[in-house]
Amino acid sequence: MRSRGILVCFAVASLCSGAAVLCAARTLGVPGDYASIGAALAAAAAGDEIVLAPGEYAENLIITAGVVLRGGGPDPSSSTLAAADPGTPTADVSLLDAGEVRLENLRFVAAESGIGLAVDGAAEAAVRVVGCLFTVGVEAIGIAVQNGMAIVETSVFRGPDVTPQVPVQTAGILVGAGAAAVIRNCDFAYFADAVATTGGASLAVEASSVGYSLVGIAIRNQFSDLTAIGLISNQLYGCATGIFLSGSVSIATIQANTILDCSLAPLRATTGTCLGGGEPFSGAILGTGNVLPQLDLLCPEEGSGLWPEGFFG
Repeated sequence: MRSRGILVCFAVASLCSGAAVLCAARTLGVPGDYASIGAALAAAAAGDEIVLAPGEYAENLIITAGVVLRGGGPDPSSSTLAAADPGTPTADVSLLDAGEVRLENLRFVAAESGIGLAVDGAAEAAVRVVGCLFTVGVEAIGIAVQNGMAIVETSVFRGPDVTPQVPVQTAGILVGAGAAAVIRNCDFAYFADAVATTGGASLAVEASSVGYSLVGIAIRNQFSDLTAIGLISNQLYGCATGIFLSGSVSIATIQANTILDCSLAPLRATTGTCLGGGEPFSGAILGTGNVLPQLDLLCPEEGSGLWPEGFFG
């Protein structure tokens, strides 16, 4: 009887061990193990890591599992992703259930009228972008968040340079209606809108640098109400307009930002005498300690009643 119990326990232990091996995360190399990123993604399961050797990859990627896709070179420009078909996103993340995709140490190229990374999945799904470089052409978008959440950290976004002829569709990160984004420690330059939303569920931009763009951070709520905005400890410089607010929000926390060298306005809200260029702004504005040397270009002006006490540091 004792021998049978030992055999049963041994069999169960073996099955559990086998299941652990089957479920353990794997590292898949491209092109070492798979000839293309698409082939590695087709073979990958949630939790697997795909590591790219340095080189240029011309593919249109569709990511449907919670994997890690990482460049194996010394910096993000070592592993460059460009769309084989410029009419579709270089990478499209579509998680139907809760989960997270992590993209790390990669360069995404968004050619003219293209999208570097499209995020379109379940509301509980998230894409985490860490240490990546986005090179964006005219009329292109670095990251377009259509559903779900994007968390973007320590990444660099470069547009095609800005002239009055550059279309407003050119954006570093665009957050659509109902989507959400958290942007931390990133660097943007040469866009029409460096960061923009058309009515996302929430938007947070923290400790980031935004320069030489027509609009640094644009809230353009044309289609739905934004639940909350948090713009905290950012540096904006050389933009025509630093921060633009239009449409309806619940709370906009604008705290400890520095906005320098704007040609039109460091901060503009479409209200009062500043109507034009967007839906009328409504919502509560909170925050203190913002440094805006060009208060004479502020719209509406400092004494309008829109800006809270202590808002200007």
